[in-house]
Amino acid sequence: MITDNRVVNLPLEVPIIDVHSFHAFSQAIILTRKDKSLPWIVTNYIHIFGVPHFDKGNFIHLATSSHFHSLPYTYVSKLHTDQLRSWFTDSIELFVECLNKQQYLAIALDEFYIPGMHAYLKYHLVHHVLVHGYDWEQRLFRIAGFFGDPPVFTTNRTLSFELFQEALAHAGPVTQRASQTLEIIQFPYQALNTPIFEFDIKLIIRSLEEHLLSKPVTERNPKRIDFWFGLRAYDLLIQFLELERDSDKPIIHMKALQTLVNHKKLMIERMKYLFANYYMTDDRFITMAEQVLRKTMIVHQLCVKQRIVQDPRNIARAIHGIEELKAYEKDFLEQLLDHLENAN
Repeated sequence: MITDNRVVNLPLEVPIIDVHSFHAFSQAIILTRKDKSLPWIVTNYIHIFGVPHFDKGNFIHLATSSHFHSLPYTYVSKLHTDQLRSWFTDSIELFVECLNKQQYLAIALDEFYIPGMHAYLKYHLVHHVLVHGYDWEQRLFRIAGFFGDPPVFTTNRTLSFELFQEALAHAGPVTQRASQTLEIIQFPYQALNTPIFEFDIKLIIRSLEEHLLSKPVTERNPKRIDFWFGLRAYDLLIQFLELERDSDKPIIHMKALQTLVNHKKLMIERMKYLFANYYMTDDRFITMAEQVLRKTMIVHQLCVKQRIVQDPRNIARAIHGIEELKAYEKDFLEQLLDHLENAN
């Protein structure tokens, strides 16, 4: 086997959205070139929606696609894991060759064989990792994924070639289509036919208004028509909290709250971008966005507290916090939209 290098470690940045694997992987990659990615990022991740009657508790989601092929200046190749196993006698060779070409690789592996992950040597769990480097002398890959307890997105962790092969061999069968695929990501990618993302402040204004008015955004996925969009998602969160109070047991998955926290963090970055690029002339909206995040964090912390000590007063405070958050965010968005429409 011929390798161009002995050590490769492709760059990754800290993602703004870090609660879901593919959002975290995508942003960690494209934020390495903020000049190409930030205009797209702040234009997206505005819409959220809630899924009523969802029995897993993770019912609040970002409407923006997390698929790699949706990203700007990105080329993605896909290979089914069955093909990977049958076509390549040595998958390590394929991964090393791709990394030598500055390509990232996303694949689902069995966490039972990955040191540092919560499932390591405890139970079998197939989950995605992002391979972003290797060391040929030490015979290991460098990977990003969710490590620790609770799991936190982390980069630059090591996985030996031997354990990688074990984790790949035991990563199946799985029902999710995305978990059956190796994705090879080239970024930044530029060709004659590569679409160039053009920033449009009018699109941001329209999207913010849709979020404020809880307008269903179903152009890409008509099946979402029954979902609760925008600020209305807070009403659904209150319903779930009331259900949790009456059931006297945890129902809400913390990912739902963490998604809201991520959504507010990105709103702050959006305000900073608009101000820095003169689409917004009043920096008080940055301060207001930071206050929205603080109010969201209070609700998040109350829900965490409820999981430690179940007390109906925690839920009552959380519901009151959500009502305050919704009212403040509504006022923030109304003032922001008036300002943006007058300034642009």
